Amino acid sequence: MNSFYTDDYKRVWGNQTINGEVEIIMGTNDELNIFTDTESYTLTLPPGKYHTEYTTNVSELTNELNHQISISPLPIQALLGGYHKDQKYNIVVLQMTNGKDITDLTGSFFDSFFA
Repeated sequence: MNSFYTDDYKRVWGNQTINGEVEIIMGTNDELNIFTDTESYTLTLPPGKYHTEYTTNVSELTNELNHQISISPLPIQALLGGYHKDQKYNIVVLQMTNGKDITDLTGSFFDSFFA
């Protein structure tokens, strides 16, 4: 099992900034596997460049994640989170919409934005 931060609302917080432009490359950082105690889900993002604007709190990356989630449909939502410590930056936050806990995350997207 990987180590990641889960808050009291069962949201899993990434720890790599997505501010500015993030490039998703097929086979490099495009796949995310999400596990609960009984189910597993896989998301694959299309290659491309995704922009996140900290000041307006808008992210093409979380929008694309939610688009891919809605196609399936999966009981997951992607949120845009923010850290406001010495440096301010945005990160990806994931939450199950069926009340379950995310027990594990794997894949190249996890390695790039959560590990």
